[in-house]
Amino acid sequence: MDARVVAATDDEVVVLWHQRGVAPSGERCDVPVLALYQVRSGKLARAQMFYFDSAALGGFLMRAAAA
Repeated sequence: MDARVVAATDDEVVVLWHQRGVAPSGERCDVPVLALYQVRSGKLARAQMFYFDSAALGGFLMRAAAA
Protein backbone atom coordinates (compact mmCIF):
# COMPACT_ATOMS: atom_id res chain seq x y z
CA MET A 1 0.00 0.00 0.00
CA ASP A 2 2.85 2.42 0.76
CA ALA A 3 0.51 4.91 2.43
CA ARG A 4 1.72 8.46 3.02
CA VAL A 5 -0.12 10.98 5.18
CA VAL A 6 -0.37 14.21 3.19
CA ALA A 7 -2.29 16.33 5.72
CA ALA A 8 -4.13 15.88 8.99
CA THR A 9 -6.33 17.76 11.44
CA ASP A 10 -8.04 16.56 14.62
CA ASP A 11 -10.88 14.98 12.64
CA GLU A 12 -9.60 14.47 9.06
CA VAL A 13 -6.65 12.75 7.43
CA VAL A 14 -5.60 12.89 3.78
CA VAL A 15 -3.58 9.88 2.64
CA LEU A 16 -1.88 9.08 -0.67
CA TRP A 17 -1.61 5.35 -1.33
CA HIS A 18 -1.46 2.83 -4.17
CA GLN A 19 -4.20 0.34 -4.94
CA ARG A 20 -2.62 -2.79 -6.35
CA GLY A 21 -4.13 -5.94 -7.77
CA VAL A 22 -3.35 -9.01 -9.86
CA ALA A 23 -5.94 -10.53 -12.22
CA PRO A 24 -6.26 -14.29 -12.73
CA SER A 25 -4.56 -13.73 -16.11
CA GLY A 26 -1.50 -12.31 -14.35
CA GLU A 27 -2.19 -8.73 -15.43
CA ARG A 28 -1.21 -6.24 -12.74
CA CYS A 29 -2.75 -2.94 -11.73
CA ASP A 30 -1.08 -0.23 -9.64
CA VAL A 31 -2.93 3.08 -9.42
CA PRO A 32 -2.47 5.98 -6.99
CA VAL A 33 -5.40 6.94 -4.77
CA LEU A 34 -5.93 10.03 -2.64
CA ALA A 35 -8.16 9.28 0.34
CA LEU A 36 -9.96 11.57 2.75
CA TYR A 37 -10.76 9.93 6.08
CA GLN A 38 -12.98 11.52 8.72
CA VAL A 39 -12.61 10.42 12.33
CA ARG A 40 -15.15 10.89 15.14
CA SER A 41 -14.53 9.80 18.73
CA GLY A 42 -11.41 7.95 17.61
CA LYS A 43 -13.30 5.85 15.04
CA LEU A 44 -13.43 5.97 11.25
CA ALA A 45 -16.64 7.80 10.34
CA ARG A 46 -16.19 8.28 6.59
CA ALA A 47 -13.78 7.30 3.85
CA GLN A 48 -13.79 8.92 0.42
CA MET A 49 -11.40 7.81 -2.32
CA PHE A 50 -10.26 9.88 -5.30
CA TYR A 51 -8.74 7.81 -8.10
CA PHE A 52 -6.21 9.49 -10.40
CA ASP A 53 -7.10 7.14 -13.29
CA SER A 54 -10.51 5.59 -12.70
CA ALA A 55 -10.73 4.49 -16.36
CA ALA A 56 -7.58 2.36 -16.00
CA LEU A 57 -8.87 0.81 -12.76
CA GLY A 58 -12.32 0.16 -14.25
CA GLY A 59 -10.79 -1.48 -17.32
CA PHE A 60 -8.57 -3.68 -15.18
CA LEU A 61 -11.54 -4.79 -13.05
CA MET A 62 -13.63 -5.60 -16.14
CA ARG A 63 -10.82 -7.65 -17.69
CA ALA A 64 -10.13 -9.41 -14.37
CA ALA A 65 -13.83 -10.31 -13.94
CA ALA A 66 -13.98 -11.72 -17.48
CA ALA A 67 -10.88 -13.90 -16.97
